Amino acid sequence: MKKTKTWLILAVLLIAVLGLAALLLGGNRGEAEAYRTATARTGDIKATVASTGKLAPLHTVKVGSQVSGNIKELYADYNSVVKKDQVVALIDPEIYQAHVKQAEAQLNKAKVNLLKAQKETAAARAAQNNAQAQLFAARAIFREAELDHQRKAKLTQRRAISTSQLDAALARKDNAQGSVRMAQAKLVSAQAQIDKALALEKFATAEIAAREAELQLAVMKLNHCTIRSPIDGVVITRAVDVGQTVAASLQSPLLFIIAEDLKRMQVEVDVSEADVGQIRPGQEVEFTVDAFQEQRFQAKVNQVRNSATSIQNVVTYKIVADVDNDRLLLRPGMTANVTIVLATVGDTLKIPNAALRFKPLGKIGQTRKAKRPPISERPFFKKVVRVLSLDQAQAREFEAILGRAKQQLKAAYSLPEDNRDPAQAWRAFFKQVFSELHTILRQEQYARFAAFRAAFHKARHQRGQGRGRRATVYLAGEDGPVALPIHVGISDETETQVIGGELKAGDKVIVGLALASEGDAATSGGMFMKFFRGGK
Repeated sequence: MKKTKTWLILAVLLIAVLGLAALLLGGNRGEAEAYRTATARTGDIKATVASTGKLAPLHTVKVGSQVSGNIKELYADYNSVVKKDQVVALIDPEIYQAHVKQAEAQLNKAKVNLLKAQKETAAARAAQNNAQAQLFAARAIFREAELDHQRKAKLTQRRAISTSQLDAALARKDNAQGSVRMAQAKLVSAQAQIDKALALEKFATAEIAAREAELQLAVMKLNHCTIRSPIDGVVITRAVDVGQTVAASLQSPLLFIIAEDLKRMQVEVDVSEADVGQIRPGQEVEFTVDAFQEQRFQAKVNQVRNSATSIQNVVTYKIVADVDNDRLLLRPGMTANVTIVLATVGDTLKIPNAALRFKPLGKIGQTRKAKRPPISERPFFKKVVRVLSLDQAQAREFEAILGRAKQQLKAAYSLPEDNRDPAQAWRAFFKQVFSELHTILRQEQYARFAAFRAAFHKARHQRGQGRGRRATVYLAGEDGPVALPIHVGISDETETQVIGGELKAGDKVIVGLALASEGDAATSGGMFMKFFRGGK
């Protein structure tokens, strides 16, 4: 039983191999009929970079709390439209109101202390004035006693009065001198009292300043209990509920996230390092979102950020594109399928990308060689003669100029492929042509020549002439596929621009192998095709 199954499996595999060989190699049809082809055509093409990103508001503000407490009231919710300074939440203010009252009481106490210090200063100044008056009186009495003692001393010498009278005068003098010293001491004490009172007054003034600062801080904390919107916008996130406790210790707790204007948004896209070098501010961006799959939204690259992100050795850079959201269809956080338009070229030759991927399995026919018309019959020559109104002599000289430049171009293309630079060769070609052409023109032709040269270079730049990479496509020939070297430019998801080579619009390029048709049943592989189709 096992041997029977083994032989059956081998037979099926043999039939499959022979059938595949019949598909690929069998048949008596011409080789050209064994391939699928597509027509090279002209049209518009866009070079793009595809990625995914997220929609985000252009400007968002995280609204937090600078004080701790319980959420007493909420005046805004998700999608609420708020204005600047509008109240959006209230934290229970009772504790902070008590702190304000306490600070006010401390301030009033400090003001009372200042008044007491000012009164003591006034009393000390009055005592100083009194001490000064007493000192003045004591000095007057001392002066009088001193003069009386001097008179009586003279009278005693003449024995006009007794010695006891002189002693009494001396005692009055000494007593008056003591009164002067006592008045001086009182004046010094009064000055000390003034200094003390002034110091108390300064201390009371400083205490008032401190209490005012404490009151201001308490009022600020009370005011912070009322949470206001810092901008005009829309609430996109509410992070708290009524009754919830928020603690503003190390960082401000998040209450709301407010978007400034959802009519202006941005797409944030991560682009690989291989593609970021082609992206510039101002490039067009197209994207879709899952919510509106049938619509394509437009944006424009605003910023290519230099900060890199590496995830599992994949390096990406953030691209920011501005979006007009006037209809408010787009919402923050939506996933965007983004296509960044790197370049757009109109009316250019293009072929399917499959034509560049195709490689023939069998023999390759001889490369097609196009028969080039003479220089005088080529479009560029005719256009220059017509636009610049060249006479016959000038036209002959221009034909010779093109011939000399052509030889230089051939010399450049004769270099080994690794050392060949087609872009530089074509730039040198046109530089030589225009330089020599300018020398044979008349004065009245200079202005038209300058305009023609500028327009020609602009059009050539837009078409991408002289740039791109080398590639090979294959055309169906009698002896097999015919290789045709070309230069290709920008590419989109399905087609690639052809910017050089002998390929023309209308040529049929091979894009893959053709499946065998029903008519193959009579060919050398027909028996296998009959078997797979169930035919007889």
